[in-house]
Amino acid sequence: LVIATMATTWLRLAALPFALAGLLTISDTRTPDVLISEDAHLVALPIGGGELAVNRVRSNEFTTDNWKHALVSATIVEPETFEKGDVRLDIADPADLPPGAPFYCTAGLCLARHPSGAIIALADDRKTARPACAFADLIVIDDATAYYDPCRNPLVLVVTKRQLARMGSAAVFFDPLSATTRAEIRFAVRQPYRPWHEQRRFSREARGLPPYRRAEKPNKPAAQ
Repeated sequence: LVIATMATTWLRLAALPFALAGLLTISDTRTPDVLISEDAHLVALPIGGGELAVNRVRSNEFTTDNWKHALVSATIVEPETFEKGDVRLDIADPADLPPGAPFYCTAGLCLARHPSGAIIALADDRKTARPACAFADLIVIDDATAYYDPCRNPLVLVVTKRQLARMGSAAVFFDPLSATTRAEIRFAVRQPYRPWHEQRRFSREARGLPPYRRAEKPNKPAAQ
């Protein structure tokens, strides 16, 4: 761009190869298959037809608007929530979910299926996440105290609240050519930290601690 704008002679032609290279780079850029917020509360994936499925009814509008632009989606599809034991949602066989299914949530667990066929699971804690190890390709655990991978399966990508607190929001990519390849994840913050990222390591979530709860005040004895 500098050559093209500053040069006034035939030297402008020297900018053409760089411009073409830039265009080719843009055309080859692949958009993420799943986006995860840094607090682990919000997860989104494009499900086709210009629709973006999210796991929360009241999602952060600023974040979802940015994600809609990034993933070239026009419509937000909110999750469907079912009570525990509702026969309309049977997660005993999530493989029956059609590709492109939005989020279905019940009893601390949300499930969705990417158009590629990959199954995404969101769990409130490690215990709830454990059954999803049998079928999910990606599991997000909204629990900073989940220190270890409950699946211990090299093909299942597990992302915890603690990881996100330390390394920021994440983008996940599924292998379009192989259903048996572990998904790739890219975090917004890399380590070693830059000076302006150092504060991340001191948050409760980054240290693997549960949310702070104020101690309840003891009841005062009744006046005699």
